[in-house]
Amino acid sequence: MKSKFKYDGKSRPTNKTYTKRWFEIFGKKEEEELKESFEQSKRNKIERQDLIDSIIDVEKKSGKDLVSLIIDRKRKENNDKKK
Repeated sequence: MKSKFKYDGKSRPTNKTYTKRWFEIFGKKEEEELKESFEQSKRNKIERQDLIDSIIDVEKKSGKDLVSLIIDRKRKENNDKKK
């Protein structure tokens, strides 16, 4: 009598049905996640550019660089806390 094949838990039958079902289960989900991740990265890039543009506008209006503005603001906050 032949002994039954002992499944090792690792190997999988590689036929067309298996491949098709695998892509139905995992393939589309992975594509959707990648697409959503790409869209989110584009939104983040736009937000960063908007932030940079607003910082540049503030610097132009005040005539100071951003670091000086932050230092001035912190000094003002510290003076307000002391009073």
